[in-house]
Amino acid sequence: MLHNYLWMFLILIVAAAVEPLTLGKCWGAAILLHPESIAMGDIGAGKLKKGMVILTYADSERKSWSAEVNEGWLCKSGQPLTGVLEHARPLKLKISMKSSLAPAGEDNNHHDLYTVVLNLEVDNKRIIYHKKLASGNHREGVVLNVGGEIKVIELSFYVMEYPLEPVLSVSPRRLDFGILGPGQKIIKKIEITNKGRQALKWKVNQKSKDRQMDDIDALSGRYVSFMQPETQGTGQYQPGSSGKNTAEFTGHWSEADGYPEAQQNSVLKYRFSGSGIILYFWKSPIARTISLYFDNRMITQIDAYSEQTVTAEYRLNEPVGAGFHTLTMVNNLGRVVVEGIRIIGKEISRGNGKWIRIYPEIGVTTREIDYLHVSVDTARLLPGTYGYVLNVESNGGEAAIELYAEVSLEAGLKILDVYRYSFGNDVLLSTNPQGEAKASYFRDYRKQGIAFSLFSPGTPGTTEFYRWYNPHRQLHFYSYELNGGGKLSREYIFEGTIGNIATSRLPNTRELYRWQHPSTGQYFFSTDPRGEGAQKRGYKYNGIAGFVR
Repeated sequence: MLHNYLWMFLILIVAAAVEPLTLGKCWGAAILLHPESIAMGDIGAGKLKKGMVILTYADSERKSWSAEVNEGWLCKSGQPLTGVLEHARPLKLKISMKSSLAPAGEDNNHHDLYTVVLNLEVDNKRIIYHKKLASGNHREGVVLNVGGEIKVIELSFYVMEYPLEPVLSVSPRRLDFGILGPGQKIIKKIEITNKGRQALKWKVNQKSKDRQMDDIDALSGRYVSFMQPETQGTGQYQPGSSGKNTAEFTGHWSEADGYPEAQQNSVLKYRFSGSGIILYFWKSPIARTISLYFDNRMITQIDAYSEQTVTAEYRLNEPVGAGFHTLTMVNNLGRVVVEGIRIIGKEISRGNGKWIRIYPEIGVTTREIDYLHVSVDTARLLPGTYGYVLNVESNGGEAAIELYAEVSLEAGLKILDVYRYSFGNDVLLSTNPQGEAKASYFRDYRKQGIAFSLFSPGTPGTTEFYRWYNPHRQLHFYSYELNGGGKLSREYIFEGTIGNIATSRLPNTRELYRWQHPSTGQYFFSTDPRGEGAQKRGYKYNGIAGFVR
């Protein structure tokens, strides 16, 4: 075992004072560790909390590596992890933790100490460590030695103190079924965990219609979860799933329990139609500050730090007009997990409850995790947004679970994200960034993110949205009319269609406004009625180009 890794930090601080670190010195720019710290949250007996770090090597040489933990951990099984790191094959180290249900009371020397299990795994090779720790917050380190260079992965976690009596814990408390088509069926799971040592006896009660009406705040708007179950434990979040096409993630985002985790300076931009919004996120030991902007106006800065990982929310209290708005979250320092959002002003239908089935409805949970299977059937539902509240009662407390689903005739339609690029005064819009590489001029353009979304070909109520390019003036133009609406000179070259646009307002669409600069002839397209400040840049309003998502 290595000595406590805190000594390594002291050595590095002294080294930095003697000679500042540069990209070419000390730890080398060639070896990159991401992330350098993981907040495991509450570790308990029911389930391993998982995370993953990736070690990359930019050089062509090969370096041997080894992984160890700091002093106090006992190896229970497996051999120390070692290997060779090379440029073409990044190291993916999987980390998982849990603690025992009861303290190690049989040993007087370890009274009130819990057994914490730490698993490290690389390429199906695993080593398991144990350590006895008191309940509360802890920080431990995994030390990677890469060719003599030291990288330390900091693990922060909270050892749960389990009382003798049963305690009910339910996750998630809000369940989003996304956008479904008529007649579609889908099943999701809810975890029921016992945070006590005695048996937890529970049952599910579907609330009566009168009791459903009491949940005004819970069902005050449409909830959208950013949870991606398929990414759990991978460390890599993949945005853009069905029902979340109005969320734009820029910067670097990783994964934590299936939710997106923002790294420093990462940005989430969420476009919505409503009269307000609530942001749900996690406070944790590795979170610091986040800034929130509403319609490009800064409204608050939030301290997201907490010694223990806890759920939190920010509710926009100021009144805003119903219509299209944008909430932007900027993660300034640390890392923060974003659970989802709730759109206020989105009408919610309760339905008669027959669109929901739950099984099992009763159970007994000791140390294992039990699952509620919630089935949604939209066969008898009209298009609209639906919400429902389940109540779990037990000898260890109660928990309300919110369920949300949206039924849409457009659920099977493919929505195409339109990326905006700029070069000089020109704006290039594309739904196929990879295909744009074929154009010789494309390498000069700078990506600015997603501007809006178009429809896939064949969508009822839409038509092709065409693009032209003027190579002499380096300008692009867009229109659903094949002749460009009579606004184009012979210098413009037809480049085809980039997707389909609605020529009249369809459900959940918004105007795509067109602006023109009188001196340069350049056109600018935006869903912002103010043209994103186009008037200040000399542009004049030129009408509506169509309706987009």
